[in-house]
Amino acid sequence: MIEIIKNPNIDFIGKRKYGFTISGILMVISLVIILAIGPNFGIDFTGGVLLQIKFADPIPTADLRDALNEVGAGNAQIQMLGIDKQEYIIRTPQANPVEFSKSLKDILTKRFPDIAREILREETVEPKIGKELLGKTLWAIIIALFLILVYVSFRFDYRFGMAAVIALFHDALFTIAVLVITQREFSIVVVGALLTIIGYSINDSIVISDRIREKYKKMRKEPYNVVLNTGLNEVLSRTILTVGTTLLAVIALLIFGGPVIADFAFTLLVGFVVGTYSSIFIVASIVSVWEERFPKKKK
Repeated sequence: MIEIIKNPNIDFIGKRKYGFTISGILMVISLVIILAIGPNFGIDFTGGVLLQIKFADPIPTADLRDALNEVGAGNAQIQMLGIDKQEYIIRTPQANPVEFSKSLKDILTKRFPDIAREILREETVEPKIGKELLGKTLWAIIIALFLILVYVSFRFDYRFGMAAVIALFHDALFTIAVLVITQREFSIVVVGALLTIIGYSINDSIVISDRIREKYKKMRKEPYNVVLNTGLNEVLSRTILTVGTTLLAVIALLIFGGPVIADFAFTLLVGFVVGTYSSIFIVASIVSVWEERFPKKKK
């Protein structure tokens, strides 16, 4: 295998207090941001209408806003795509999204009769359905974390299972905070990205845990922290190569994928970076502290 770093000998466990400090600060800041600002929930969770419309000729944003005022949606979010003023995304919460969507199309026909247009994307979600979907999403994430805890605890050790779940919570919390700061829309697509991040991060943790288990069998006479450091150093090049190639694909999606997939790609970019960090600096460090305070192996 190609080695990015030749024979690394980094004392990850010895520097664990720095990792804990950085992660602790990030988690506190993330919680404050999420609670103070709150996610920018999309219509998937709030209910409403999303229309992506492309006009044959440029349409001033002010004229489009006037048309929305006529159907009682003056506070709707209008996002212009590109600089030619021909393509827009319109988002607005509505109690009766289907009826509103029809009214908006009618008023656009009335206001711009000589300008052809194409509806590229149309989404309507009832408010009740949005609330149900939000509840099911939260349960999906909780169940996923629980099943991961069970699997890793059974496959390796309950300490690695708990450490992996803590790291996943750390990754998800930080990623959501970044989404809140950047005001990215929290939609069902972003939820899919968060679950993808959880899967990617736990895969990284499992690879590291497996290598540590192998080294423990061969280094029983060595101090446990030495075993942890050896395992981490041996998979370091593999981890960097894996995340590097993955990020290349994600960055390509972010740049060339267009606005529809931009939030998904951005979420993956943030999550993969912080997930790689937590797999290296958090999981083994938590197990190290646990072993020191409640030794499991025989002395």
